[in-house]
Amino acid sequence: MASAEERLPQLRGSSTLPEGRPEKKTIFISYTDNKKNSYLVEDVVRRFLDELNFDVRTFKDARSSEILKAEIDRFIAECPSFLAFLTKDYEEKGSEKWHPSGNIPAEIERALSLGHKVIIYHEEGVTIPSNTKSHYCRPFANKPEKYAELLIDLIKALKNENLLP
Repeated sequence: MASAEERLPQLRGSSTLPEGRPEKKTIFISYTDNKKNSYLVEDVVRRFLDELNFDVRTFKDARSSEILKAEIDRFIAECPSFLAFLTKDYEEKGSEKWHPSGNIPAEIERALSLGHKVIIYHEEGVTIPSNTKSHYCRPFANKPEKYAELLIDLIKALKNENLLP
């Protein structure tokens, strides 16, 4: 029986082992800035996508708040992949309906109009805006103990969009 060292040259030439890292893909993440969402996106999802060799951009990467909208539009245009989180940002008066911040649906619409690959997650209990209803939205629980499930689903979504091998 051959030792591991003797088999190593055979493994190096194997087509099942990757030859270096795949080309870096750029993705824009749209979300509402609050403590819970910032932790989810910046500390969990962004770090995860960095490890998967994505160049991640969010509104926090904009250089100047004076031209924030123009800078975000430029980021969206430059990123052929788009990830959005529709979260419970405000409650409708007189009802128990929760809605995402208004900029998120507008950014989704911009990415869709550019023909980008779009992945949308909606927090359980949030009202999905009409411009995203025709697009597949994945539910998620915005709780740290459920983030591992979200990341596993994100891998599946990225594979579905041919963004991961």
